[in-house]
Amino acid sequence: MAKAAPAAKAAPGVKAAPKPLKPVGEKAVAGIKGAGKVVAKPIAKSSLKQAAPAVKIPASKLPKTASPKTGVVAGPKKAVSAAMASAASAVGGVAGRIPRPKINPGKALIVIGVVFALFLAGFILANSPLFAATDIQVKGSDHVEVETARALIEVPEGTTMFNVDEKAIYDSLKAIPWVKGVDVKREWPHTLVVTPVERKMRAIAFITADEVAWAIGEDGTWIAPLSLVVAVDAEGNEVALNDDGSVPEGAAQLPAFEAALRIAQDSGSLLLTDVPSDISPKGGEPVNAKVVLAGLDYANGFSDEFVAQIKDISVASVEAISANLVSGVEVSLGKPQNIVEKERVVTKLLAEHQGVTYINVREPGAYTFRSTPL
Repeated sequence: MAKAAPAAKAAPGVKAAPKPLKPVGEKAVAGIKGAGKVVAKPIAKSSLKQAAPAVKIPASKLPKTASPKTGVVAGPKKAVSAAMASAASAVGGVAGRIPRPKINPGKALIVIGVVFALFLAGFILANSPLFAATDIQVKGSDHVEVETARALIEVPEGTTMFNVDEKAIYDSLKAIPWVKGVDVKREWPHTLVVTPVERKMRAIAFITADEVAWAIGEDGTWIAPLSLVVAVDAEGNEVALNDDGSVPEGAAQLPAFEAALRIAQDSGSLLLTDVPSDISPKGGEPVNAKVVLAGLDYANGFSDEFVAQIKDISVASVEAISANLVSGVEVSLGKPQNIVEKERVVTKLLAEHQGVTYINVREPGAYTFRSTPL
């Protein structure tokens, strides 16, 4: 049998070709030398479903939020709960180490006794005749006479400097519409000085049909009708009336409207004119008429300096409110809106222009005015 020829040596620098690998699963094809066909073996389905072998993690190496039994890390909610439980345990441990003060029952009773004794002493002192209010002095005000106030004020028996009921004193005086409160001063050891606190008059409504002038408080309350008996001398200066309210000899009484105007100027109030005749004021009652409330809004909104420049305000209707200035200038105001801005525009125009006779500031951002050449 002939010997196989020795394998040829590879040329220098040329690597020998690798030996062919035997195909896995190959079977020779009959009749063809060296030929083969690769046949893939099917993978059993059971091998695909086989679970990976479980790996147990020692409990000591688990995270703090993992279960030592299953080795499964807890979800976010379980982790937060575990952290809170751990924190609560730590706080509880610290709180347990803080020494708690021991309450001495004897000392507690002493403190309670002292507090009760002080309370009892205060109660006895407040009602003690040592500080009884035995001298009640009543003063009058601009529109409330002393005799009227004294007749209405009642101070109960047993009133002391400590337990005086100021509300009860006010309740006895509030029947007078001018009164909005009382001022009670203590002059130790036995004197109380009571003074009525009046509503501030901010406007006067002159009702032409009746020639009556009603005072209106800044809080929107009808106060009372005003006396329009005003006397002046030959030069127009106001003079005092006689004790019985009559006009002194040689003096003249002003007409009702002029008297109302004089009272308004002297008191720093606005005189409201063209008031509808169907308005029926009642002392102590709130103002409900829209036109009067609109005029009061201007009275409260304008500065005192600007009010002093106004002769009167016509309130025939809310939309057509106008003011007559002491200087003779007519100002159309309209609804009580942007009151401060309207005052600013009027003041600016009067300061910058001479001979102004009419100003329209219903819309202060689009004002108009008229003037006459000097």
